[in-house]
Amino acid sequence: MNTRTRSTPREPRPALDRTVDVGFALLLIVCALRYFAFHTLAGTGVAVLALAIGTGISYAAAVVSVERTARVGGSVTGQRIGLILATALWLPLTVIAPSFGWCAFALIFAVHRVLTPRFALAVSGAIVVAVSLGLWIMSQGQDLGLVLGPFFGGLVLSYAYATVTRTLDAKRAVIAELTETRSQLARSEREAGALAERNRVASELHDTVVQRTASALLLLESAQQLGPGSTPAPAVADASEALRETLTETRRLVHGLADPRVIGTTISSALAAEAAAAGAEFALSGHERLVPEMTVHALQRITREALVNAAKHAGSATKRVTVTFFPHSVGVDIADDGVGFDPGNGVGADGAGFGLRAMSWRAQNLGGTLSIESEPGNGTVIAASIPLDGIDASAESSAESGPGPAAESETPA
Repeated sequence: MNTRTRSTPREPRPALDRTVDVGFALLLIVCALRYFAFHTLAGTGVAVLALAIGTGISYAAAVVSVERTARVGGSVTGQRIGLILATALWLPLTVIAPSFGWCAFALIFAVHRVLTPRFALAVSGAIVVAVSLGLWIMSQGQDLGLVLGPFFGGLVLSYAYATVTRTLDAKRAVIAELTETRSQLARSEREAGALAERNRVASELHDTVVQRTASALLLLESAQQLGPGSTPAPAVADASEALRETLTETRRLVHGLADPRVIGTTISSALAAEAAAAGAEFALSGHERLVPEMTVHALQRITREALVNAAKHAGSATKRVTVTFFPHSVGVDIADDGVGFDPGNGVGADGAGFGLRAMSWRAQNLGGTLSIESEPGNGTVIAASIPLDGIDASAESSAESGPGPAAESETPA
């Protein structure tokens, strides 16, 4: 009968508990058979039979209660009541019929599993006293050894069981603490490894992409300045502008990878910074809550892409970024009053609209959605929504890697 108040519901019952329960039932039956082998079912025999049946039923009720608790969860109150009632009926039973004293062994184990240590010791003492009193009455006070043997033996058994229980509880506490410490250490190692990898990637980008892009930009700018009054070709000017933007974006990416402070950035501060950098208005709606880092990253990239497209192609005078917290999701709307476009032709088989594809991919990969509302001459609203619960690790992992080169493109929507 696994009725420890310290146990978690739905835990499987140990074999020792079942053994004690079966042992108590067998001892109760054997003691009853022995008693009625020497006594008739009359007078005191009727009281003995009634008490024995009541004890068995009460103990069985406690067993049924613990089985239900282990199966579906619940309180141990029913177990305590059943076992206390069984003990209360067994105490007078063993006084008037010392044959039932053998049940004391299983009963002492059972009460220590259900009751608090001090209460269990008190009940165990009462059990030992009842057995000794019954033997004293049976021997008519002539056999002191018969009385003191079970008395001190029961006290030693009860104390030993209580000591073992305390030791096991201390051992469980140490194991739980060690398990938690190991989990914290594993998390620290993962975070340290992730930070080291971020720094490594940032260093590689800085030493390769950033440096070579800066060199190419310097060469193009030098070519533009060759000869007084010379006009650079439009392609050279466009290439210079594209490289300048790429250099700025890459440096921002390197800074984000190398700076651990980006971890834990709130969604409002991240998107407010994006809006400020693009000269857009920013608004927050709803009660702000903690947002996973990958969600912050995805919405930040979506917002940046939308603002870049608005600046390049929309010709808008006003841009606005609005972050909205819903009960189970967070959304961002990027609106402009520019020239607008036909969303039906924004993403086509000809390969145009990589920026929109990247934004949609980022939202969908975290279980969210991306919608575009626009028409020629009436501006554009890009709305992304991502749920705040149920995001699995695989989605976050793939979101970190991105959809490939096309995803970072700032090709016009």
